[in-house]
Amino acid sequence: MRLEGNAPAKINLTLEVLGRREDGYHEIASVMHTLSLCDTLILHLPDAPALDAAQGQISIGAHQPHPGSVEGEASHHRPPSTPWEGGEDATIPADSRNLIWKAVEAFVRNSPRPLSHAPCERGTEGEGWCATLIKRIPAQAGLGGGSSDAATTLKLLAAWAAQWGIPLPDLHALAANLGADVAFFLNGSCACARGKGEILEPLPALPPLWWVIAKPYGVGVPTGWAYAQLKRNALEPDAPAPHTERLRYALQHGAIRAPHHLAPLLHNDFDKPILNGIPVLRTLRQQMEHAGALQVLLCGSGAAQAALCESQPHAESLARTLIQQGYWAIAAQAI
Repeated sequence: MRLEGNAPAKINLTLEVLGRREDGYHEIASVMHTLSLCDTLILHLPDAPALDAAQGQISIGAHQPHPGSVEGEASHHRPPSTPWEGGEDATIPADSRNLIWKAVEAFVRNSPRPLSHAPCERGTEGEGWCATLIKRIPAQAGLGGGSSDAATTLKLLAAWAAQWGIPLPDLHALAANLGADVAFFLNGSCACARGKGEILEPLPALPPLWWVIAKPYGVGVPTGWAYAQLKRNALEPDAPAPHTERLRYALQHGAIRAPHHLAPLLHNDFDKPILNGIPVLRTLRQQMEHAGALQVLLCGSGAAQAALCESQPHAESLARTLIQQGYWAIAAQAI
């Protein structure tokens, strides 16, 4: 059985890191929104109600621009070797380290009906699977590509199980255990995230505003390194998240109808330490602002940055300008 789905990127419209939890994770408050930029996942599953998670294969397809997008070609300019070098140049594992593989394992392991030894019409005891992933979302960019791939895997597995009347495990619980952002991508659109990112409150979606997402080639920001730059203390009870609450209120009351309504509400705690620590990102920020962006902020903990634009022509023009300057860039819409 062949199943296909798109795995969208996300943007953190706000991101506040409230403190370090006892379990070692950081407590966050964030308003997240999905974008038109996406990976595509093709999953080949057995034509039978049996699945062996260990018998898997993942192939990473060649990077292809999303239809209708404005996107950069490979640049010849590379930053010097640094602790944060990687990004789209980093090797994406195609084995059990990949979140797609982990999602299949979690689904099979937690299925209410045993799948790896389930009887089927052909008398086998579990059959293999194959995933083909077309990557468009850069790695280590703060756009949630790996998490979105995992969530899309869970949704496709759920569709496969429904074909055979197989009862589903708790997809939200599986997603929360796979990674902080995976649960958000099960439904996407717009949500307020708390805890590690797994406590979600759906919010009204933005109008279809236009953004430019851009980053220097060869630069990725490892999440652990980024959080270390914040130097947060232990979490205090009822820690405030004023930026997130302000945007949450505006969305709930329909106060955002145009880009200039949203621009002053955007916020990311990582902006100052990450831009101070990585000069090439600070340079990109200045170029985006000089090119007329209404507001620019990091995507998650970076390395990508998102520029809010007045319109689609504005976004496409800015993306082309950044491409000419040697950056990876794409015009994308809030969806």
